[in-house]
Amino acid sequence: MESKTGSILCLIGGILWLVVSIMLIIGSLIIVILTALNNVIEGLIFGVIFLVIGIIFVIYGTLGIKASQWMKNKEEVKKGGIVALIVGILGVNALLIIGGILGLVDADK
Repeated sequence: MESKTGSILCLIGGILWLVVSIMLIIGSLIIVILTALNNVIEGLIFGVIFLVIGIIFVIYGTLGIKASQWMKNKEEVKKGGIVALIVGILGVNALLIIGGILGLVDADK
């Protein structure tokens, strides 16, 4: 059985991660540019760290959206639930965690 509620929650969680990651990447690029112009090494390192975190969040958001698509397919509900649960735990995203749990519950029906 497909998991509509889990799929919707994962889609919302994935989209939110993508929005947050885009904002984080833009902010980190601004920090990197401003600190590079002022020759401040600490700010440059800070900006690069946030850039890497933003890229990781893009991956988490994409995986969350892909998991929501898997949950719409009857044969792949369990795989989508597992992926959503893992990504939600790694990224500390409550929507993905709840969506993954709902997907796993619906996969057993």
